[in-house]
Amino acid sequence: MSWSPRSVSSPFALAALVAANAVPLVGVVWFDWSLKALLVAYWLESGVVGLLNVPKILAASGSGDGGATITASINGQQVDLSPPEEPRDEFHVYASNVPIAGFFAMHYGIFWVVHGVFVWTFDAFAVGDVGGVPLLPVGIAAGATLLSHGGSFVVNFVGREEYRTISPGKQMSEPYRRVIVLHLTIILGAFLVASSGAPAAALVVMVVVKTVLDVAAHLREHARATQRAKKRERDETPPELDARDVST
Repeated sequence: MSWSPRSVSSPFALAALVAANAVPLVGVVWFDWSLKALLVAYWLESGVVGLLNVPKILAASGSGDGGATITASINGQQVDLSPPEEPRDEFHVYASNVPIAGFFAMHYGIFWVVHGVFVWTFDAFAVGDVGGVPLLPVGIAAGATLLSHGGSFVVNFVGREEYRTISPGKQMSEPYRRVIVLHLTIILGAFLVASSGAPAAALVVMVVVKTVLDVAAHLREHARATQRAKKRERDETPPELDARDVST
């Protein structure tokens, strides 16, 4: 597979993602952010990712990508994860996708709360001082993340019509591919940084590694969307008529 960042994601969305990741870096270098402040900022980021995935699920109308084969049960009842029967060309919220979005919100919400419990009780497990959490600066970092992911939603998911090529079931699983690996890496890094006494240099390395992983995950996500769009275009393009088949 060969692709360039420009072909799979808007340059604006990519630049916004890098800028949002730079906010914690500024906090560490110039404002002495603690390890715990970073963990809280990244926990809030995972919440933003999950929150914005709800409207994505509600608007997803594609098929043929494996999403319709996923089964789920809510209160003992099976939830249909198949795409809308009559998808529209324009961005539209489908009532048939509401149970899928609800299941995701419940499941991802549990994951996020458990992650939060770990983050806010991190002092009990860490070696060394993890410090306090400056709420205003961390809130600014969360706001930058919201702008970044919200901008990507508008430019890529809506503007580039990614909603037309992914099923609601498949969209439900997208955040896990990105968030779980990323935040397991962050948690492992947090233990390593804490065990070293949380020096600023170690925090900087942690932020840089997280940024690289985040950018790579962003590009992979939209590369998959580009591949789905190309497949849809091929499937919808009628074959060329052979000149011998045309009667004159």
